[in-house]
Amino acid sequence: MTFAPDGGPAEHLDVLIVGAGLSGIGAACYLQAKCPDKTFAVLEARDSTGGTWDLFRYPGVRSDSDMFTLGYSFRPWPGAKAIADSPSILGYVRDTAREHGIERKVCFRHRVLRVEWSTVQARWTVEVERTDTGERRRLTCGFLMSCTGCYRYDEGYAAKFPGMERFPGRIVHPQHWPEDLDYAGKQVVVIGSGATAVTLVPATAQRAALVTMLQRSPSYVLSLPARDPVADRLRRVLPAKVAYWLIRWKNVLLAMLIFQISRRQPQRMKALIRKGLKKGCRRAMTSTPTSARATTPGTSASVWSRTATSSPRSAGDGRRS
Repeated sequence: MTFAPDGGPAEHLDVLIVGAGLSGIGAACYLQAKCPDKTFAVLEARDSTGGTWDLFRYPGVRSDSDMFTLGYSFRPWPGAKAIADSPSILGYVRDTAREHGIERKVCFRHRVLRVEWSTVQARWTVEVERTDTGERRRLTCGFLMSCTGCYRYDEGYAAKFPGMERFPGRIVHPQHWPEDLDYAGKQVVVIGSGATAVTLVPATAQRAALVTMLQRSPSYVLSLPARDPVADRLRRVLPAKVAYWLIRWKNVLLAMLIFQISRRQPQRMKALIRKGLKKGCRRAMTSTPTSARATTPGTSASVWSRTATSSPRSAGDGRRS
């Protein structure tokens, strides 16, 4: 697809989608199926599809939601694990783009610099820069879809701490994990307790001498099976699309139930989470020698006011996968 250089007449499309990750590819597939007469393009600043699942390379990177819910409604998730690793998700996104012919709609190395809406013309003007040549181009569209995610791909947020310049070790941001980083046998501190930290800690603990999670605010971690036993049973006896629809809605309704209990009866949800964690810890400690120091949220820490993340465990022994 060829666009007019800056200064010339801008090419007009009905729809512009910004981002060729999971959301952008899905939006393009829906648009092509539901509105086949509309012209559109997908603008991607990088040189590959996949978004998060192509960019992040830190140990253990995986989804923090089950793929039966996170996946596309029109293409059943084919993987065995509900909480899947990054390569599996990346393959799923790229296979979907290829099967639906979306790859030819993606304009790689096109970074959006600014957008402007005209009420008179009822259209967006989008200024784009080619990241490989620096050339700037202008496009217009009637509908602009932002599928860029909630953070910057070129520079992840890095908190500044007093004395960082005196630290003799290596400071690494997970978003830009170095390929040559060797942490085997070393002491590692992971700052934060969100989804990335909950993923990173068990993965690095397999090789590091000691891994410590340093968190400002207590959070809750739900230990869930990497494979959904209900999904496994349904997929064995039902057609793929029927099973996928039932699994998807089962998980959506379960998430809604957890949300409502956490909001309306936080102490009850807190007790349920702690009960499940204690049961999981007993299984893990009987099967895997481990040493850990941990603090748990105090009685005043409501589930509704804290972050909750999930960590998958392998079937059979309760260990995190």
